[in-house]
Amino acid sequence: MLETKPKHPSFYLISSAVDGNENSIEKLLQFYDPYISKCCLRPLYDEYGNVYIAVDMELKGRIREALMKMISEFEIAVS
Repeated sequence: MLETKPKHPSFYLISSAVDGNENSIEKLLQFYDPYISKCCLRPLYDEYGNVYIAVDMELKGRIREALMKMISEFEIAVS
């Protein structure tokens, strides 16, 4: 039986991350890691002019940092 990944993080994980739980923040970052990596793909050229597609680690770090900042500033409205 194939195991399917959830399409979105659970409310508990999000609320725990917003409360500052470091493990939950890391789990959220891991959840979005494939998407972030795909967004950070850039063409790189070697000395012979060959093109390679690679993850721009500097850009990925900046996106992860921005996501952590958004998590810390996120407010959950309960009605």
